[in-house]
Amino acid sequence: MLKRYRIIIIALVSIALLLSITACTNNKQKSGVTAETTTAELNDAEMASLMRQVADSDVSRSYGEYLKDEAFADAEVFGIERDGDQGTAYAYLYDGEYVVFKDKAYEMSGSAGEAMIKFVYGEDDVTLSEIIWSADGGEHENWMKENFPAEALRRAKNYKAYDSNGKSILGSKVNETVEGALGVPVETENLLMIDIDNGTYELIKTMDGNDGTFDTETLETGKLKDL
Repeated sequence: MLKRYRIIIIALVSIALLLSITACTNNKQKSGVTAETTTAELNDAEMASLMRQVADSDVSRSYGEYLKDEAFADAEVFGIERDGDQGTAYAYLYDGEYVVFKDKAYEMSGSAGEAMIKFVYGEDDVTLSEIIWSADGGEHENWMKENFPAEALRRAKNYKAYDSNGKSILGSKVNETVEGALGVPVETENLLMIDIDNGTYELIKTMDGNDGTFDTETLETGKLKDL
């Protein structure tokens, strides 16, 4: 990522010219990304606002007719670049849809992976303009090299998305946010399945089978209209 340079205007024109040339020299192509930008930051309020906008934009909420239904997002940002009022955050992004069912929150859907989050700087806030998710499968590595600046790419490669128990680190952070916002604990063991077409729900217990397979047990079923 490029460093930000401030050129101090002083009386000696020759020194000012030298500083200008030095700054321009560092404005060059890197890691497949042509950068006419400088490094930038988002303060806590801007980051929180951007994540709310990401959640609202990227997450579909399908169950609001029957249950409290909210979208949440968080990101591990590897770097931010700014070109005028245009910003791009290079990040590992996690977002999901959560509903409240019988005093617990359940994650109904979610997405996680590297992404470019594009936004516009304003006087008091930032405005999301686009989310570009990384390519999947065999195209992923090339996509990262072509789209992430060198320093952001290095940080992304070193980032551990899961803890020693195989749980998503960002997912756990989002769960904490959900609990604070919705006022109920997030259920991480049992699954809630909702069939909008038939107007039914099913609460499922998940278990590891004896042969290493994944088993389930139905704990409860019912009609959505009765909730």
